[in-house]
Amino acid sequence: MCYNYAMQELNEIIANNICLYRKQKHLTQAELGEMVNFSDKSISKWEKGESLPDIVTLKKLCDIFGITLNDLASMQVQKKENKNKSKKLLITLLSVGLVWLIATTVFVVLLLAFPDVQKSWMCYIYALPVSAIVLVVFSALWAKPIWQFLSSTILIWTTLVSICLSISDIWYLLLIGAPLEILLFLLFVLKKK
Repeated sequence: MCYNYAMQELNEIIANNICLYRKQKHLTQAELGEMVNFSDKSISKWEKGESLPDIVTLKKLCDIFGITLNDLASMQVQKKENKNKSKKLLITLLSVGLVWLIATTVFVVLLLAFPDVQKSWMCYIYALPVSAIVLVVFSALWAKPIWQFLSSTILIWTTLVSICLSISDIWYLLLIGAPLEILLFLLFVLKKK
């Protein structure tokens, strides 16, 4: 009786972890099934806890997810994931904050060294696309595709606005943003499929 309960609990833990790690890798059940030579229905059964893969398949899953068998059979996974998300968000925010610290430093240096410069405030305008680049890089590494799309959108528009503010009488440059945005959207839709 106790053995059956322990096996059922282990089965549930492994099922939850397969689902969690699959989603972390942004894989569908069909994609994961293809990688381990099983159907998406088998993956679904594993994730529901209706059945368990054999040990060889469990090892393949661990290799795909970049984890150990112990991680797959451990309840600590969800705590680690939340901790990792917090760290990733903190690293992203610190990186963007560093961009603004540099922009502020350049602004102050320009004011002190060249008090007659009229457009020293442009340091902050240029910090916008640089911040967007940081967001694009980190969202490509860690985030869901929607965040990649949004950060790329921010990059397009902040770059165009900063160019328009740098050079007078070229507001029509903003028109380039519309086709770029359409292309980005199409790329996003293609990536999803």
